[in-house]
Amino acid sequence: MKFLTMAEILQPCIGQGWAIGAYDTCNLEITQAIVDAAAADQAPAIIMIYPHHIPQAEWQTLVRIIEAEVERTHIPAALVLDHAKTLDQIECALELGFSGVMIDASLQPLEENMALTRAAVDLAHARGVSVEAELGHVGQGENVVSRDEQQAHLTRVDEAERFVKETRVDALAVSIGTLHGLYRGKPHLDFERISQLRAACPLPLVLHGGSDTPDEDLRRAIELGIDKINIWTDVRIPFLQALKDQLESPIRTLEVPEALGAARAAATEIIRQKNRLLGSSGKGMKYAWKTITEASHG
Repeated sequence: MKFLTMAEILQPCIGQGWAIGAYDTCNLEITQAIVDAAAADQAPAIIMIYPHHIPQAEWQTLVRIIEAEVERTHIPAALVLDHAKTLDQIECALELGFSGVMIDASLQPLEENMALTRAAVDLAHARGVSVEAELGHVGQGENVVSRDEQQAHLTRVDEAERFVKETRVDALAVSIGTLHGLYRGKPHLDFERISQLRAACPLPLVLHGGSDTPDEDLRRAIELGIDKINIWTDVRIPFLQALKDQLESPIRTLEVPEALGAARAAATEIIRQKNRLLGSSGKGMKYAWKTITEASHG
């Protein structure tokens, strides 16, 4: 089968008031939850592998699992490497058949970020693969930073316009006030900045740190121009909570499929809720003809 590229899967939602959830996976059950939710909702799916979760030597096994699950349901899907830090990781992903890669040099000075992004674009575009990069920096929710420190990491509109033109990147992750993981307090999103970035950058805009962000803030961000929203913690916690609840049963009588099945069901339900919130439910038909055709000839 052939995955849709990140550019292909995002194209229909640009400027249309809906976005696609991009979900990390690290095992069979979470992969099944992403795929089951997309199939139930007739939604497109962006399935991501995060290098921090999976040793590079094991990516191939997980990729084969993802391929099998996507082919089982014929959902429109892209397979994306999330937060790659090196060109070696990018090259490995390209060899394994990823249809999108995200190069993250967001903590580097602008010129170094652009240079690494250009190198990633050259490698990926030669294989017909899309590239996402990050400008500005989305930090971690558990870290205590001042409002001034967070403001310093927000994406500058003038730099974003230059970055997009000079790197030829296909999608841009922007920093507008969200953080990865759980927040210590209420997030303060810079909605005006989203509008300005949307006007300056004619490509899909990505919001990292979608978990624990209030629903109304996500909807407003989408209305103003966000097209892809990355989500992990909001899936991880229900999955692990359901598994923990199962483990409170007597171990001697608990079956592994029963415990993991409950965790899978919990993850599926939260992903379905996210798909509906982001507006991607029912949008899978926009891609179905291409996905089914390519899958049948893959």
